Amino acid sequence: MSRFYRSIRRVLRYAVGIYFHDIQASGTEHIPEEGPLIFAANHPASIMDTVLLGTQTERQIQYMARSGLFRNPAVKLLFNNVGVIPIFRAEDSDGEQVKKNSSSFRRAYETLEDGGCIGIFPEGKNSPSRKIGKLKTGTARIALETEERNDFSLGVKIQPVGLNFDDRERFLSSVLIRFGEPIDVREYAEAYCNNQYDCVRQLTDRIEGDLRDLITHIEDDRHHQLVLDLHHLYGHEMRNELIGQFRDTGEMRSLRHRLLDRARSTDEPRRNLKKHFDIEQFIADTVEHAQQHSPGDLERLRLDIRRYRDHLRQVRLRMEMLQQGFEPSGRHIEAIKMTSYAVLTGPIAAWGFINNAIPYLLTRLTVSKQTDEAKVAFAAFASGLVAFPLFYSVQSWALWTWTDQSLVMMLVYLFSLPIAGFFFLRWWRQILHYRDRILSRTLFRTKQSLLDHLERERRRIAASFERMKQDYLDDQTVSIKDYRDNPETTSTIEAESAS
Repeated sequence: MSRFYRSIRRVLRYAVGIYFHDIQASGTEHIPEEGPLIFAANHPASIMDTVLLGTQTERQIQYMARSGLFRNPAVKLLFNNVGVIPIFRAEDSDGEQVKKNSSSFRRAYETLEDGGCIGIFPEGKNSPSRKIGKLKTGTARIALETEERNDFSLGVKIQPVGLNFDDRERFLSSVLIRFGEPIDVREYAEAYCNNQYDCVRQLTDRIEGDLRDLITHIEDDRHHQLVLDLHHLYGHEMRNELIGQFRDTGEMRSLRHRLLDRARSTDEPRRNLKKHFDIEQFIADTVEHAQQHSPGDLERLRLDIRRYRDHLRQVRLRMEMLQQGFEPSGRHIEAIKMTSYAVLTGPIAAWGFINNAIPYLLTRLTVSKQTDEAKVAFAAFASGLVAFPLFYSVQSWALWTWTDQSLVMMLVYLFSLPIAGFFFLRWWRQILHYRDRILSRTLFRTKQSLLDHLERERRRIAASFERMKQDYLDDQTVSIKDYRDNPETTSTIEAESAS
């Protein structure tokens, strides 16, 4: 490791120790102390990923980075001094610039041939949160071509690295760096000689699979928030059940870190991040399984969690109003607006409901008798076309006969009926959509009843997820005991930040 690189690394190591509340690493015993090595990592946090990886490993890493980062003179000077290798992408450069990649690849080959270490982010761009994007083939190509230049006797290894951020956008967040077992590229010598294209693809797929095992990978973007909510609501119970009790690792912090935590008000017990992310991945796998086998139950669970979160916000809002007065802002204003809308327009909606309920029920009854799904829409259209005008006519005739209203008032009444009916539909849909933001649902309830209600909702969510979890385990033919006894699940964190 050069003196300049070591100095930069020491400064940055202190800096990331201040920026992050906690940095932990697992699998560092897999890192080869010498020999040609490629770190292949996911890329969730742009340049911060290079800083973290460089400060948490003892190898000097020459990163391969897009050429656009070299445009800033100061950055270019720094990159050149630490050996960053530029990659010219077609979308960032003209055709002439892209031709320079041949010299960049040559530098990578020579670095590996000298027993050095390079770092690559195979996705080629920032990763989606909690997900691995599709990998480009450059990492596999560089490794295989380097070995080909040396008759597959060099011993290049590719080490997958998973960067797991608790919240990549938040200051004083936590991060876990997981090092997987290195891939010996010499294993692919025969496959590469037989078909270079297929071999590159095969090795790339292996790297991608290993990276997925090292991070929380949520395949369907729609499940991202659901997984985080379930982890927040239910993660503690799952940790104890699937992994068992374990001590917090606060005592492993150095004196410097403990003093820094005290200064930043972040001196809560230090979590075991590996187990934290293991649970998150288990929840993601369970949700994905439920999506395939019981999507209706999963959607109901999603709605229950959304309702629970809204109720939590309402309880906090109510407590603020009672304890410290009410200064409307943000969600408070939104809640007041929705409550005012529900109350002030309620009489008009009630008018629409009273005058349209009977023809609606008649139409619904007709539709329910249809056995052919293809005819349901037409049955609703046809029966409504008869039921609503007929009911309006009968109701208007009865009112005309039994009251002394003028013809003008009767016509106004008649034309108001369909308008009021449509208003009720719109009002009801708004109430259903925003019902958990209406203050009246919590405004007149006692504190204890609100808390009891929240606990009942939480238990219902836990019971629903418990059924999904058991279905997932049954399909995997894995028991809770098997999961807890898995050494991968219960391995110990190496406390890098204690150094």
